Amino acid sequence: MDQKILSELGDYLLAHREEIIGEWLRAIERNPEFSSPKHLDYTELVDHLPELCQELAELLKSSQPDQNRSDISRTARVHGKYRWRQGYRLEEDIRETSIVRRILFHNWVDAYAREVPKFEEETRRTAENIIHQAVDDLIADSVEQFVEEQQKSTSDLNAELADALAEVRQQKAAADAANNAKDRFLAMLSHELRTPLTPILLWANAILEEEQTNPSLKEGVQMIRRNVELEASLIDDLLDIARITGGKLQLHLQLSDAATLFRDALEMVKAESVRKQLEMRVELSATNHRVIVDRARIEQVFWNVLKNAQKFTPERGTIAIRSFNEGQEKLLFEITDSGKGIEPDLLPKIFDAFQQGLAPVEGLGLGLAIAKAIIEAHGGKIYASSKGKGTGATFTIELRAAPDEAPPTPATLSP
Repeated sequence: MDQKILSELGDYLLAHREEIIGEWLRAIERNPEFSSPKHLDYTELVDHLPELCQELAELLKSSQPDQNRSDISRTARVHGKYRWRQGYRLEEDIRETSIVRRILFHNWVDAYAREVPKFEEETRRTAENIIHQAVDDLIADSVEQFVEEQQKSTSDLNAELADALAEVRQQKAAADAANNAKDRFLAMLSHELRTPLTPILLWANAILEEEQTNPSLKEGVQMIRRNVELEASLIDDLLDIARITGGKLQLHLQLSDAATLFRDALEMVKAESVRKQLEMRVELSATNHRVIVDRARIEQVFWNVLKNAQKFTPERGTIAIRSFNEGQEKLLFEITDSGKGIEPDLLPKIFDAFQQGLAPVEGLGLGLAIAKAIIEAHGGKIYASSKGKGTGATFTIELRAAPDEAPPTPATLSP
């Protein structure tokens, strides 16, 4: 590898910076998939591209480029922040940076290679790796900051929503009219918040399924998907509460294996268990796991209770799960954690909406309220027990075991 040639490539790109920017602007203007930039002037549109060219040149001129990537990261984060504030879509933020990569390689690196015959083999591979890594870092850091800005905005909306809900709850006892207004408000606002998240999830899943996606980009996209899924889950909880209070929650009942549904829920929360290094002890030893239930809703209950156990269990804690039958008519699941426990005065309120236990945590405190409504709609029970703070807690889910395999007709929950 010839460091002198790499340094000269950096100077070459820097000398042609205005031409590179011009080509990029023309590519953006010709691309019909870009709609957000149309209202921006030249300075706003170009943003930090001149600084990126400067920092890329410095990387090529450095003998230790891996130690000089912090400038790229800072530039990328400022860029992502500006693009969110300028009204860009996430896919536009990613695509415009990909165009930079294409222009650099197809137009300028190739041109330099034609002018400098010694720019070949190992030296060229090194240069290409440096440029690829710089652009990948730019995309990942820009996307991460973009989503952080989006999360801040969504958090503000959630805070406003929580304040509005608190006010409605205070007025609930005053009149049925206020309660009905709250339900309509929840349904409408939750729907409006949920709608823009769907295309982001579809895009993130498509990127992650693409085999050629760079690993560093995949990491950023996975972070996007996790945060969007969290917001979608909060909004879905709001929609469920609106359906339950309005008597519009439908149950599509069919003969099911409750053990299979529970294992599916365990798989969905596996990543958090691994992250917190929780010991999961599972003993599904009931002799009859057959139940007549709405599979998606019962799986939602299992997921909510498991997530609650994970939330209040410290790292390297234990969650023990067992199933058993009481007679021929009952199937029970017990989920016991080694977490914070529940104080006696809180136990009667643990399944109330907006109840968050010992201390505020992420979420709106709706999961257990929804779980209780779903289980009771199935003719079952759910209850909690604990010896107090610091002693862990046990949640028990009781369902009616199915005596035969005759599938029932769908039923609708009444308020």
